[in-house]
Amino acid sequence: MAAKKTVKEIMSVIEEYNLVLEDDRLCEALRIIRENHKKIQACEIGNFHKTLFVKNSAGDIVGKLSIYDLIRGLVPESVKKEGAAKPYYRSISTKAAEVADEISEIQARFQWLDSSFFELVQKESQKKVRDVMSPIHPLLKEDDTINRAIYLMFKENTRQPLVVREGKIVGVVTLMDIFPELLEIAGDECFWEGIA
Repeated sequence: MAAKKTVKEIMSVIEEYNLVLEDDRLCEALRIIRENHKKIQACEIGNFHKTLFVKNSAGDIVGKLSIYDLIRGLVPESVKKEGAAKPYYRSISTKAAEVADEISEIQARFQWLDSSFFELVQKESQKKVRDVMSPIHPLLKEDDTINRAIYLMFKENTRQPLVVREGKIVGVVTLMDIFPELLEIAGDECFWEGIA
């Protein structure tokens, strides 16, 4: 019965996923994701994912790159700077020049909002994968239960926790790995319907 299944039985094996290097440009990652997206839309047979895993020069997986990461990566680094506004605990009369300079700096930082999306993608897609990827957190073991996988997904706010065996990443659990199990248990009619 699906309720007794372990993570190992439902996970997607890591070999199904495309890998990119952390020093690759985002353009390289976008090419792979675009090809996978085309295959998914064409209903081709196979495992095509919209998430890539990132490896370092030693071949270790150090991050993941999802569509969310790619779009978040379009935001220029200048906007991500902390301290956009300085606290004003001083007299306005002595700081008027500083205020004018700060306003100019903020306007320059957000000038990208007025550019076209084409210009934004063209510029920001030159970033390195390492600048945009999300870190990985291998949270599950192969013999963990599906309940534990769900718990960790929401507790750790990660949609794709990785599965490890003897310190090596061997798989990924996604919501789409869990969903068929839910449907199988529910059956044609939710058999528990009406049970108090």
